[in-house]
Amino acid sequence: LWTAIRDSFADIPGVKFYFPEDRRHKFDLLLHRAETMKGVPKLTEFNFLNWAGGGGHVGFSPVSPITGADAIKQYYMVSNRVREYGFDYMGLLAIGWRDLHHVTVIVYDKKNPDERKKLDDLFNVLVDEAAAEGYGEYRTHIRYMDRIAATYNWNNGSLWKMHDTIKDALDPNGILAPGKSGIWGSKRRKA
Repeated sequence: LWTAIRDSFADIPGVKFYFPEDRRHKFDLLLHRAETMKGVPKLTEFNFLNWAGGGGHVGFSPVSPITGADAIKQYYMVSNRVREYGFDYMGLLAIGWRDLHHVTVIVYDKKNPDERKKLDDLFNVLVDEAAAEGYGEYRTHIRYMDRIAATYNWNNGSLWKMHDTIKDALDPNGILAPGKSGIWGSKRRKA
């Protein structure tokens, strides 16, 4: 990846490249991220929870094709809604091998019932709008797993038929991670 990055940016006049070992300041974001990505445990990652005072957060992370048009569409779709509902937008776009992840963290005061309700309303709007654009959510809070799962309905629900078949074969009583990612055992599926 370094070759692709270097070759893409090297022609920009005045460009400078830094590696984590080049920047040994007391706190440097590049070094901090490099250590985090290596698995060095840190509690500083949780400081963002202090932003809203109540320490709650929910992630919304739709996935799309890797195109500039999809990146711009997702950015405006999500950031405008988040702000419309009165929250601060904290997001990043991450490119995987075949997909673009729009990782958005919504921080809220979990002790405030009005704010929790507003967050719930926002999240459901985001799910509907992303699904309408064909964007799938790849990770979510347990509260929304069934809601997200319901948006995956390609080919008359073939994915869920496969999930149900495997779950029933391996965990017929539905005791292993019940409901994780919207996958329930047959005894709880109807409920």
